[in-house]
Amino acid sequence: MWRKFRNWFTWISRPLPEQVRNFRQMITVRGRSFELRPASRDDIAEMVLVERWAYEGEEPWAEGVFYDLLSQPHNSLFVLIREPETNSLAGYIIASFRPGIKDVHISNITIAPDWQKRGLGTFLLTYIMTVAQQINFNRVSLEVRVSNVGAVALYERLGFQIVRTRAKYYDDTGEDAYDMAQMLGDGTKDDDGQLSFKDNR
Repeated sequence: MWRKFRNWFTWISRPLPEQVRNFRQMITVRGRSFELRPASRDDIAEMVLVERWAYEGEEPWAEGVFYDLLSQPHNSLFVLIREPETNSLAGYIIASFRPGIKDVHISNITIAPDWQKRGLGTFLLTYIMTVAQQINFNRVSLEVRVSNVGAVALYERLGFQIVRTRAKYYDDTGEDAYDMAQMLGDGTKDDDGQLSFKDNR
């Protein structure tokens, strides 16, 4: 009990490292350049629109959920990918860090329809797994609809395994979900002990 409290207190008093929370850099995915950066409150309206577009008019997350998570920088990370020429939002990922069990839980990953099947989902998942390793978390987890065979295949290709099936997990359809997880190796740091993120602002 005391150990869990101490871990919680340490995490609250020492949030995600600055290099993880505050960055901006250009990346290349399949030969195309994009901007990678954290989300702000100004991005949320567009994130909701992209989610609605990606889910064919449905809105899996209410706008208020985005605001609530964004107000918790000590344990949540929002990462965006934007196309630099038009500044359009191509995709995003939201992850919650749970220090007590060294788990990073991916709660939302959405790619705009025009940018799907171009490697952006793979990039975002790999990015979060890299962050998790570099701050010494050892597990990444997520839920996915059983019917979403494309997503399941992607996660399995990246090393995730089905842990269990949750019956009637999704309220909107009553559909089952897979709990999937991947165990990570030891975190890696530079020789000086600092995280190896680059900031190209």
